[in-house]
Amino acid sequence: MAYLNNKRNFRLGVLLSFIFSFHSHCVMAGNSSTQLKNSDFHVIINHHGLTLGDDWSSEIQRQVGAQISKNFVGDVPAGDTSYKYYQHKYEGFEIYTANLFWQKKQRDIDSYLIAQITINTPAIKTARGVEIGDSQDVLVSKYGQGTVDDSDNQHWLYYDADHKRMLFQLEHKKVSHIMMTINTDD
Repeated sequence: MAYLNNKRNFRLGVLLSFIFSFHSHCVMAGNSSTQLKNSDFHVIINHHGLTLGDDWSSEIQRQVGAQISKNFVGDVPAGDTSYKYYQHKYEGFEIYTANLFWQKKQRDIDSYLIAQITINTPAIKTARGVEIGDSQDVLVSKYGQGTVDDSDNQHWLYYDADHKRMLFQLEHKKVSHIMMTINTDD
């Protein structure tokens, strides 16, 4: 999960780190005071709602704004299959799309869904109102203690629910990055 200076390596590293569980580096910080729900994995971007796991379409692409770039990240193995991932970069946020679970859900192999949302601007808040720049105290008051990951010289708090993960990177006890991702582990 290291923040590498090389942007391509960072994007691929972040994606791969969250696809595969990194529980071996984690220490429980305490029980969450509030349980996450599917509605917690929802954000408003440019007056349009996006939810982790939603189908990715040309209409959604248009609604979220001008895309800076689109890159094929790679085929990522998951169990006995692999999934294709694309990174869609926008001002202040990124969306990773993937053809996750196409075979299990009997969808076309080229049907994509929103597999990860990364927020890097205070203009976009989580469903519970946490934004970039908020203090760790604000984060904990809205989400609970969470689970700590201090690997790769970074400090993250994360919360799991129904094969999804909400992550908050903290620098100097302030939220610097927010990520929501689908966990492909069975």
